[in-house]
Formats: sequence, C-alpha cells, structure tokens
Amino acid sequence: MRIREKVVSELGFLAVNYFVAPTLGILVCLLEAFGRIKFLHFERFPIWGEKIIIVSNHPSLLEPVILPLMGFPWMNFPWIFSRVWYRFKFSLSWFRALQKEFSLQKKLIPANVPDRQNFYEPTCWRLFQVINIPVDRNGGAQGRIGTVKALKEILENGGRVLIFPEGTRTFKAIKKGRITSANGRELGKLKDGAAWLALKTNARIVPIWVEGTDKVLPNNKMPFPRLWRKIIIKIGNPFIVQKSTHKEATSEITRALLELADEKS
Repeated sequence: MRIREKVVSELGFLAVNYFVAPTLGILVCLLEAFGRIKFLHFERFPIWGEKIIIVSNHPSLLEPVILPLMGFPWMNFPWIFSRVWYRFKFSLSWFRALQKEFSLQKKLIPANVPDRQNFYEPTCWRLFQVINIPVDRNGGAQGRIGTVKALKEILENGGRVLIFPEGTRTFKAIKKGRITSANGRELGKLKDGAAWLALKTNARIVPIWVEGTDKVLPNNKMPFPRLWRKIIIKIGNPFIVQKSTHKEATSEITRALLELADEKS
C-alpha cells in the first residue's frame, strides 16, 4: 500500500509541477505583461534559496494560488535555469549534479497550508495535496500540531513553506484584532506559528504584502474573477528573526509586514 501511495504521490507531483503549475504560471505571466499583476522588488526574492518561510497578508482566496507561482518557471524547471545546466557537460560528475537539480524542484515549490474546507472539499483540489499540507481550522489542537510538525520537517530538509500568519483571510482576522500601519494598511493580529517555525529551524522569513486580490476575487461574493482589476505584490527583504520568544518574533514579523505595506512603489 505504501508503494502505491508513493507512486500516486509522485504522479500527482509530476502532474502539478509540469502541467497545472506551468499553465497557471503562464497565465500569471500574461497578467503581469498586461499590467494586471505587478511585482515590486522581485530581485529580493531568493530564487534558489532553501529553508525559507514566506509570510503574507491574506486579502482573498487568490494568494494561495498566485504566491506559490512567484518562482515560475525557475521552480518547475530548475535544471534549465540553474548554473549546473551550463557547466554539467564539462564536469566528470555531471550526472550526479543533474540528479540534484531534478530533486531540487520539490524544495523550490513552497508547501502551502490551505484550509481544508475552502480548498479540499471540492474534488478538483485534491490533486494539490501532493504539494500542500491542508489544515482544519475547526479541528482540534492535535491536528494543528501535526501540520506544524510537517512544516518543520520540510524546512529542516531545506524546503520552503508559505504561511498566512493571520490564520484566515484579513477581513475576518481584523474582527478579532486589528493592527494598522502608519499609512493605514490593515492586518489581522498574527498567530505565532510562523515565528515558532523560524525559531526552531533558523529559517529565513520572506515578507510579502498583497493588495488588490480582494477586488479581483471579492470575498463573500460569487467567485467570478474580475481580471480587469489590478494586483500589486510587494516582496520584502529576507531576514532571520533576532528575537528569542514566540511573542517577540511574531512582533518582528508583524513590523516587517507593516513596513513593507507602507513601502512606496
């Protein structure tokens, strides 16, 4: 049974990595070309970096779809773009190096943590279980602990994770605790999961601030994408938390997100 599950998982990964993700990635590239999506300071994003926690605000249900695609096409076809591709033929160990590049792709794709109810109830989303770790926000503490442990293992193996530390979409999170930047940007009070992972694994934090996705895919309305609306995605400087407690580290991540939100385009 384990062999069968492994085969299914590998086939699912191949389908997502080489068909679904490239299709969506090309769509994102087209939207960027037509000015519907704008990435600011993309040079800050560590394309080849390992052990990374991407943290972002969460205006709508679009972020779990768009943000994992920021590394397209590098994350899907690393052997084409990495330096190894250009030098492997001149090296006696080229085959070993090439194998490493093929295995690198799973580390480059950030493991998302989507809500099971929003993203896994429809059957069509189940394919993404091979790259994501669904969490039941309405479940018990044991289930959430299992999710955090799985993310910790991914980071310890050099992988990446994408976390929305508000714990839900921003419009819901601010009802439980609102944090406002100097220029009036709003963020829900952050949970300490990302901070805990950063402290336990010494992973770098990459802050992301997203604006406009709630206009493209409004909350609590019919899910019809309004692609004529504009999305802005700001990428902050990666950093390692300097604090020693979960509370202090969470405050540090909060400040990074709010400062990025106020950063001028």
